[in-house]
Amino acid sequence: MNKSVELYEIIRLIRPVHRRLARAVEAKLEGTGVTVGMRAVMEVLEEAGPMSVPDTGRALFLARQQIQLMMNALEEQALVERKPNPAHKRSPLFALTEKGRGAFGEIRAKENDEIDAVCELFSETDLTSAQKVLCAMLDHFAAFEDDPDRPKSLE
Repeated sequence: MNKSVELYEIIRLIRPVHRRLARAVEAKLEGTGVTVGMRAVMEVLEEAGPMSVPDTGRALFLARQQIQLMMNALEEQALVERKPNPAHKRSPLFALTEKGRGAFGEIRAKENDEIDAVCELFSETDLTSAQKVLCAMLDHFAAFEDDPDRPKSLE
């Protein structure tokens, strides 16, 4: 076994796996009025609590303009609400509303069915190893991250 070849094969699989996961998530979101991006924002707010648009952008490594559009759409649906930001007068914090927490809980419950089905294919050791490999690659290639407020084109 050549470890470099094996790792390269994992790297080659990341893009199609990501695309299929996004499509699977999108299918589970059908009829909710929530997009894949909005769902990601909701997840960050569920885990971290109230956050500003720039902080949410940094957490998701997306430009703040993209995050602002998603926050606006979530706010229109009463899934998030603005709160004062003691650290910054012009950049409010956004938090999930009760409706938003309930909606995100329902979304995650639907996703868990798929996750549980896939988990049957792997041992805990397999999953721990996969997480270790992906985290090591994230750390190793961290120097190549863009500034989320000024992302560079991949072309």
